[in-house]
Amino acid sequence: MIRFIAVDIDGTLTFRNRKLDIAGVSALRKAEDSGLPVVLATGNVLAFAETAATLLGTSGPLIAEDGGIVFDLTSEREYMLSDRVEADRGLAALEREFGPLEQTRSSAARLTGLTLKRTIEAGAAEELFRREGLDLVAVDSGFAIHFRSPSVNKGNALRKVASLLKVSLVEIAAVGDGPNDIEMLEVAGLSFAVANSDEAVKRVCTYVTKEPHGKGVAEAVEKILSLRA
Repeated sequence: MIRFIAVDIDGTLTFRNRKLDIAGVSALRKAEDSGLPVVLATGNVLAFAETAATLLGTSGPLIAEDGGIVFDLTSEREYMLSDRVEADRGLAALEREFGPLEQTRSSAARLTGLTLKRTIEAGAAEELFRREGLDLVAVDSGFAIHFRSPSVNKGNALRKVASLLKVSLVEIAAVGDGPNDIEMLEVAGLSFAVANSDEAVKRVCTYVTKEPHGKGVAEAVEKILSLRA
């Protein structure tokens, strides 16, 4: 039985312009009220995730920085699953190759990776990392270019969450839309791609919702609650 649901924020709970889809907000509150705690999983920094959890009313652990950080709301303990040393080297290599690059506003606050505005392609960044012998991956989330250690992803973070919650991964469902959600969707017991998801995301999921964004999240929550019943 599904006991928790992990949900991405940008593009999943929000529209493309990052405004919240209220249908998704209502769905998450229904999940919580029905005894299905929500784990927020974002590529953004922990402060953003904490604020979102407070405003949305979610109670599960938080996954931030694409899985680089897990925060247990119950114990208020923060787990760093990597650092940003290699990412800083990667940024230096990128700027030697492409000239000065503009980081996102949250990049300086990140502890386990960096994010750039989408002025270069993720593939070009990864090719440079390989040439330079840097152990980094680059992912285009649709909102920014994220680069980080290959071990940093939402899938490995979900494993940490499962350990903290003392549940198996098959008891966790996940909902997402972007390439940085794929590992989380692959390891979850049940997975949902909202209708606006990348095709690569849809291919790894158990279900693809009929509706996009928050309405898709609402579909996923209704499906899980029906299975629990």
